[in-house]
Amino acid sequence: MYALYAESGPQRKKTLVHVLDLLGCVVQGDTTDEAIAASPDAIRAYLGYLRRHGEKLDPNEKIEARLAEHNTEGLFSGQALWPQDLKPLSPAALARYVNWLGWSRADLLDLVKGIDEKGLRAKPAAGRSLRDILLHVLGADKSYVYGLVGPLKAMGEPTNAAERGDLDLRVALKEARAAAIDRLKALTLAERRNVRRSGQSTYSAYRVIRRMLEHEWEHRREIAARLDREA
Repeated sequence: MYALYAESGPQRKKTLVHVLDLLGCVVQGDTTDEAIAASPDAIRAYLGYLRRHGEKLDPNEKIEARLAEHNTEGLFSGQALWPQDLKPLSPAALARYVNWLGWSRADLLDLVKGIDEKGLRAKPAAGRSLRDILLHVLGADKSYVYGLVGPLKAMGEPTNAAERGDLDLRVALKEARAAAIDRLKALTLAERRNVRRSGQSTYSAYRVIRRMLEHEWEHRREIAARLDREA
C-alpha cells in the first residue's frame, strides 16, 4: 500500500500527489480525484524506471494507494512540507538517492539526445519549447542545491553559461548534476540533519533531493510524452 501525500495549489486548481515511499515519484492532476486516480500508473512507471537501473523492484506488482495527507494551504506546486522532510538523511539513504539523481539526469539527456538547436527551440502548439523546459530544470536544480549548501561554483558556472547561450544546454545539464552529486555525497552529519527555512521554502538534505528527483521526473515525463517515448 503506497501512501499518497497531496497538495492543492492556489484556488485548488491543480493537485500534486507525492509518493514518498518512492522518492521522486509525483503525479499532477486538474483535480485531487484525478491525480489520485492516476497515481497507480505513475507508480508503475517509476518502478519500471528504477528497475531498469538495477533496483530490485517489480513494476508488475499489485499497486494499491491511499490518501495519507492533503495539504490545502494553497501553496504553489512543490512547496508543501511533509514530516519526512524534517528528518535527518542517513548515509545509506543518501548513497541510494544520489545514484537515483545520476540515473534521472542520464535518462533526461538520453531523451533529448540528437535533437538539434532548432528542434530544442521549436515552439509547440501549447506549452514551452524543449529548451525552455530544460533551462527550467537546470535553474531549479541550482536553486535547490544553493538553498541547502550555499553557492557552488562547479554547478553555477555551467548553469549560467547555458542560460547565456554560451554552453550547450546538455553539457550544462551533465556538468551541473555531476557537481551537485559530488557535493551531496560530501554532506556532513550536520548538513544531513540541518533544516533551514527561508520565506515559504524549507531546505533539508532529504527535501532538496526529493524535489530534484520529483521535478525532473515531472519534466522527463512531459518531454517523453511530447516525443512519444518512455520516460
